[in-house]
Parts: sequence; structure tokens; C-alpha cells
Amino acid sequence: MNTSVQQNLTGHQPDRRKAPRVRSKERGWNIFLLIVTALMILGYFFTNQKFYKSGDNIGYNIGLVGGILLLALLLYPLRKRVRILRNLGLLPNWFKWHMVLGIVAPMLIVFHSTFHIGSINAAMALIAMLLVSGSGIFGRFFYTKIHNGLYGRQASLNELLEDMNKSGNVKSVLSFAPDIESRLEKFRLYTTNISQGNKAGLWNFITIGIRAFFLSRALVKELHYEMYSQAADKDYNLAQLQRLDLMYEENKKQVINYINAVRDVAQFHTYERLFSWWHIFHIPLVYLLVFSGIYHVIAVHMY
Repeated sequence: MNTSVQQNLTGHQPDRRKAPRVRSKERGWNIFLLIVTALMILGYFFTNQKFYKSGDNIGYNIGLVGGILLLALLLYPLRKRVRILRNLGLLPNWFKWHMVLGIVAPMLIVFHSTFHIGSINAAMALIAMLLVSGSGIFGRFFYTKIHNGLYGRQASLNELLEDMNKSGNVKSVLSFAPDIESRLEKFRLYTTNISQGNKAGLWNFITIGIRAFFLSRALVKELHYEMYSQAADKDYNLAQLQRLDLMYEENKKQVINYINAVRDVAQFHTYERLFSWWHIFHIPLVYLLVFSGIYHVIAVHMY
């Protein structure tokens, strides 16, 4: 372990470089999905007790609220395309509620159905709704890969490159581990050759993600060995071990952030194409959902 690391261990605090912005909205979205999942599980056991039926007052009103929320999903595309609505609120906020309603509305419809399919038209409406909801989840994933944050403007490749260069400070803090530095640089050169050589196909897109995953795991283990091997040999005291733990966590974050930034830059254009293909697929499903939902409501009230 070199002298700079030993100086930190003997009294200096580790260099705390600014980490990439933590996406708290991502955590909020994951918590929201966990809550919805828990409600679906509880709802399944609750409806099995037959406290209500889809056709009684409780079931009907649950379906009514779910249907209204499904129609509210159409407000987001209208907000983007109708001129008089363009100044009505911020578009990112509209998108946020579009995504939330796209999960809550299907959940209510499933509660309305009591997790059972009673007729062909109900089955068609339910299948169309689940397809749209599932498609929306995939679309959101692609969206986050080409945007800064969940609800921000579209990220350019240059901005992702800038993020990668910021994470590139990892090289200065890993001077005591030249092998790790070398493997990070080889990974960057490999991905750059692919992304700039018109080789960014689906196969390379997948293999880059796999390489990044296993490289992160391998280098974190190697980093741990490099930093703690001498600590065991020299019998560091408790204070030195505590400072070493802090340094390890900082350097571990730097390594992972750097690998992820390089991966994101290499995969950017493929995510753009996937998002474009998803959009072509998603729009017809929305029309199918609206048609099947209206038909289901008419059929229920007529018969």
C-alpha cells in the first residue's frame, strides 16, 4: 500500500469526492411499487373471503374509480399535443402522475374483478389493461436510461460522457492499485470501440451489461484484498481500521460509479432505439384499452 494511503490511515481523512447525484425519485418509485405489490397480495386474500362481488355496490364503485383513472391517463398525451393545454402545469409532473395512475388504475380494476374473469369482454378489457400497464413499466425503464433523472429532459450523449469523466476521478484515488486502474481502462477502451465503431447492436448491448456486472464484482473483491492485506500483516489498530473502512467504501463507490458510467455511455444509443420501438408498440395498446374498456362498460349496463 503506497504512502498516500498510509497517510490517510495515520490521521488524514479520505478524499471525499462528490458522488453522482442519488436519484431519490428512483427510490420513491421502488417504494411505491413495493406498496402496490403488498396491496395486491392483501387484496387477493381479501377478495377470496368474498366480502364483495364485482357487480355489487363495492365492486362496482371500485371499478368506476379505476375506469375514471384509466381515462385520466389520456390527459398526458393530450397535454403534449393540444396547444391550449401546453401551458397547464409542468410536463414532468404530468408524466409522473401518468406513471402513477398507470399502476393504480389497473390495481383497482383487478380489485373490481375480484381476481376472476367472468366474461369474454371482461377478459379482453383486463388483458388490454395489463398489457398497457406492463408496457408502461418497460417504457419507464427505457425512459430513465436516456433522461437525466426520472422526470427530467432527455439526456444527450455528451452529458453522459461528462458524467463518466467526473467518475473518471477514480484513477487518482486508485494509484495504489495499478491492476484495477488497468482493467478499468481496458473496459473503457473496449466499450468506446464498440459505441464509436457502429457495433452497438443488441448482442454487444447485452454483453456490455454482463461485463460491467462481473467486472464490478471482481474489482470490488480485488480492491478489498489490496486495501486490507497489509492491514492484517501490520496489525492496524482500531482507529486505523476505521479509517481504512471509510477509504474502502469511498473507493468502492468510485469503482462502481465509473464502470456504470462507461456502460451507460456505450448503451445509450441502443436504449434510444428501444424506447422508440416501445413507443410504436405502446400507442396501439392504449387505443385497444380504451376501446375494450368502453365496450365492457356498455356490455355490463346493457346486459
